[in-house]
Amino acid sequence: METQTHSTRAAEEASSAAPLPGIAATVAAGTLTALVTLSYSLSYGALIFSGTELQPFIPAGLQCALMAAWIVPLLLAWKSAFPFAMGGPDSNATAILALMAALVAEQLKGKVDDSEIAASVLAMLAVSAVLVGGIVYAIGALRWGKLVRYLPYPVVGGFLAGTGYLILGGSFKVLTGHSLEVCNLQCILSLGPQAWLPAVLVAAALLVLPKLTKNFLVLPSVLIAGVVVFYGGLWISGISIEAARDPNAAVQLIFTPLQPAGLKGSALACLDQAHWGVLLGQWQNFLAMTVVVIITILLNATGLDLATQTDANIDGELRANGLANIVSGLGGGMVGYLSISRSLLNFKAGGTRRAAGLITAIVCLGATFLFTPLVAYFPRPVLAGLLLYLALSMLREWLWDAMFKLPLLEYLLIVAILLFIALQGLISGVGVGVLIAAIFFVYNYSRTSCIKHCFTSAAHFSNKERSREQTDVLRQTGNQARALALQGYLFFGTASEVVEKCRELVEKEKLRYLLLDFHRVQGMDASATSSFIKLGQICARFKVELGLSDLRASGETELKRAGFLPKAEIHTFPDIDRGLEWIEDNLLANVGQAVSLPDPMQSTSQTRVLAEMALRSILARDFTPAQLDTLISCCETLKLPPDTALFRRGDPADALYFLERGELSVMLPLEGGTSIRLRSFGPGTVVGEMGLYTKQPRSADVVTTVPCRVQKLSAARMAQMEKEHPDVAIAFHSYVVRLLSSRLAAANEEIRNLL
Repeated sequence: METQTHSTRAAEEASSAAPLPGIAATVAAGTLTALVTLSYSLSYGALIFSGTELQPFIPAGLQCALMAAWIVPLLLAWKSAFPFAMGGPDSNATAILALMAALVAEQLKGKVDDSEIAASVLAMLAVSAVLVGGIVYAIGALRWGKLVRYLPYPVVGGFLAGTGYLILGGSFKVLTGHSLEVCNLQCILSLGPQAWLPAVLVAAALLVLPKLTKNFLVLPSVLIAGVVVFYGGLWISGISIEAARDPNAAVQLIFTPLQPAGLKGSALACLDQAHWGVLLGQWQNFLAMTVVVIITILLNATGLDLATQTDANIDGELRANGLANIVSGLGGGMVGYLSISRSLLNFKAGGTRRAAGLITAIVCLGATFLFTPLVAYFPRPVLAGLLLYLALSMLREWLWDAMFKLPLLEYLLIVAILLFIALQGLISGVGVGVLIAAIFFVYNYSRTSCIKHCFTSAAHFSNKERSREQTDVLRQTGNQARALALQGYLFFGTASEVVEKCRELVEKEKLRYLLLDFHRVQGMDASATSSFIKLGQICARFKVELGLSDLRASGETELKRAGFLPKAEIHTFPDIDRGLEWIEDNLLANVGQAVSLPDPMQSTSQTRVLAEMALRSILARDFTPAQLDTLISCCETLKLPPDTALFRRGDPADALYFLERGELSVMLPLEGGTSIRLRSFGPGTVVGEMGLYTKQPRSADVVTTVPCRVQKLSAARMAQMEKEHPDVAIAFHSYVVRLLSSRLAAANEEIRNLL
């Protein structure tokens, strides 16, 4: 492919050239790029009109290609984000257009005059340019450019390899007048050396010389040398120009300079002669070409972005190329778009201004209208050699180079697509490639585990802070519960893995609680629901309580539709933290760790005594009875109703609190008046100690969830305790250090388990 295969090569060829200063550099770069653009455009026009019925009308096809050769660079120089952007007809789109032209000619052959066949092809070229341009522009306007990148890379590679094969067939037809088939290979032997030798020399030189020299003049020099060799061969052979143009000869070596009678001229003038019913039958190939155009523009824009270290607006490039194609079609031209090789050639040669694109357009415009008779003297074998070079370059990149770069399966997919294109056609090859790529994707995706984490409640806790006694109980009994964090997209294959893993855990570890978290699940299909129904049956058989957390609305709808939800024995939670908290509460209740104290809002003396007993039980392991008496005497009892702020974010950290009864939630305020829960604290825990020691303002709100009783130790009371009872203060500081160390160790262990 001229746009992609030669991108690196063009950059290397151009990099050795020293840019000329100022206006001279702009004129030289624009002229050089125009010569390259004209060479490619002539070969593409000849490729499209290489069929037997179309060959007499090749000059009209060349004019159509030349129109695009000056319109596209002109529009890109005006609209592209790259001031050095160059474009025009390209091999990828041309290969499909040549296929469409051959099919149109085949369907109309024998039914209408050859002039009407040519008129239909010219109309097809112009209309397809307008339609492709409109689609490309719309995709850029809607900012959908990134969606096209999801096409599998091996499919793109297989298509480009197939495009190389089609161009190879076009080169053979330009040279011999016959399609590339085994039975027609003998036609090469009937050609004289004046026909095949220039083609072989041009293709060989373009394949070899860029490896030996990096000069950007290689391409135009080889083409000029090919023309010289061709006419030298004619002179040596004694063949006149008229004989070389004879359409009745074995092969016509030079184009006929005048358009045949019966053809009105430009593509737009042929619209009323076109057979639109036949053209509409090419809609599949048209769609394939549209996808190719979009992908090529994206690849070329990205390549230019990287090669020149500029910032490309991909959607802007789509709009610019779409507009260029619309104008090209309305002007009677064919499809054309951004070329990475010509743009880099222009850039390295010094054409960094938009004026270089204008120079290129002017030179190509002159070739289209003023120097058209000279174009007719361009030898067909030289154009065939240029096409042969393009075809071999693409086949080398995707059949030889790809063998050493891609995994075996992806490489074999490229080869399979190429064979299908060669045997069954372009659409069949790409369709089979997409199907095989989809099967590969499903197979590889099914091998990727949809279980991101699997942990027990002994190693991974909820964000609810619990007393040290309760934490010890959870470490001892937490193996009775498992939580599985799922990920990806769930379908029958991946959901079956979840069921088998859960069955194994239930049978081997005698689980009592099982929690499935769907936070990282992008979606599920109907086939996955049957697996979850089976999981529910397994849990019911082994008396395991099942919980689901963070289930999306779409997933919940699927499970409800299947009858899996709602059920009393299946619990749902808004997030995994609430699900883990539910498991922990049940584990603690099973061993009698639920705290049972009087209503904290009561103020009787008996309540005070029981509260002191509760605080003593919390701290009994870390203080002597005498130290506890002193510590409790320094605390202030607070009885708080629900939804009461213990402190707010930004408040001074002037106290810590022992929670005797109830529950506290750490809430982080967000914009818009909302907040999220970061952590919760249960009876027997301490809150606010970090701020007291660091003297930093509070970082979040702490709010009561239910009626709470807390013991407040202020900074002033603690300072007094340090002064009057240093032994109690030392014991208290040691307690806080152990508390923080225990939290840090638990966090580290949790991180290790997740990793």
